[in-house]
Amino acid sequence: MAKPRKPLMRCLGEFAGHIIKGIKTPAERPRQEVSKTCEERTEDGVTLRRTTIDEIELPADHATRNHDDVSE
Repeated sequence: MAKPRKPLMRCLGEFAGHIIKGIKTPAERPRQEVSKTCEERTEDGVTLRRTTIDEIELPADHATRNHDDVSE
């Protein structure tokens, strides 16, 4: 037996809820990738792969700081 379709107003409410959730969710901190290494080897037809990514996570107010001011 087929499921009954959702009413249009419910679909619009769910859509608005997803939009509001996206607005309220804080953005991720800016990250800068420093290095990325990839090691790969094959043994008996099985490929083993290891990827290492080194990143720097910047503070949230990093984008608003004045880079010319060196106070440290």
